[in-house]
Amino acid sequence: GHCLSRDCLVSPSRGQLLLTNELAVILRVASFPTKVCAQSPEAFQCLLGRRAFARQMPSSHGFDAYCRKAEQGGTVERICVALDVGLEMHDAFDARRPDGPTRLAVVLPALRTWITQKSSLSTATTQWGLVVLRDAEAELLLAPTERDIMLATLNSVAQPRRRDAFEEEDDGVADAPFDFSSLYNVLGAAFGTARPDGAVDRCLVVFGRSRAVPVATGEFELKNKGDFFLDAIYLHENAAPPVRDVQAVYDTLRKLLVHRSSYVMETTRSQEKLKSYLLLLLAHPVLRDAQDSALAKLDPEAAQ
Repeated sequence: GHCLSRDCLVSPSRGQLLLTNELAVILRVASFPTKVCAQSPEAFQCLLGRRAFARQMPSSHGFDAYCRKAEQGGTVERICVALDVGLEMHDAFDARRPDGPTRLAVVLPALRTWITQKSSLSTATTQWGLVVLRDAEAELLLAPTERDIMLATLNSVAQPRRRDAFEEEDDGVADAPFDFSSLYNVLGAAFGTARPDGAVDRCLVVFGRSRAVPVATGEFELKNKGDFFLDAIYLHENAAPPVRDVQAVYDTLRKLLVHRSSYVMETTRSQEKLKSYLLLLLAHPVLRDAQDSALAKLDPEAAQ
């Protein structure tokens, strides 16, 4: 069953998040698990679904190794945000409000908040990088570095982009598919430097294209590395096959991106869902639950 005690993160029926004192402790697990293990082990194990940890023998990988490395001076997370800046990200976030904020205008402040929160949990132990997904390929704007530089670089992609006359949407014509091989190559370059001992490399893909199913013409070598984790949030239009076949896009994203404990989440126009997804991604990937279990704790009623 789902853990619905006061130690857990729950969501009232109206969809707002209830953040308990225990959650504040749990979030600090993202960077300093040894403190939480000593102070509030039951709350930690309940939210993260790791009740078996206390009964496991120490190992050279996973949770035990992470705790030991944290005790030795902090574990670095190098996180690259791969942000879609293609044409559809400049369309209205909510199609019912065509004059409302664009997808990019909604995503950027949410990302800034997430980066600031994550950095406050892990202070000097998190580095940030930025990749943008342009119309045809990915481009590395910033290799992993300090938070303030990351936030300043994010501001550089905030400029609105209008569709030219020849770029006006035609519901009968699909766009050219994005090739994720270019992202694979850019991430290889971004994380190509020597990885700090005990660190993990992460990428969060924010993808906003509904008018073409993405492809990958090359191999994703980072998937084979045990210290790499990748998650995705898909912001999409309402489905209107065959051109806007968002289910096919989502299924392909899972096929192209998922490995091990990846989270691949989606929303059409819910800013609350977007914020909830980013909340889940505050946790260190070594310590978190499987996606379905984590989402169920955000909204137990929806999971029943």
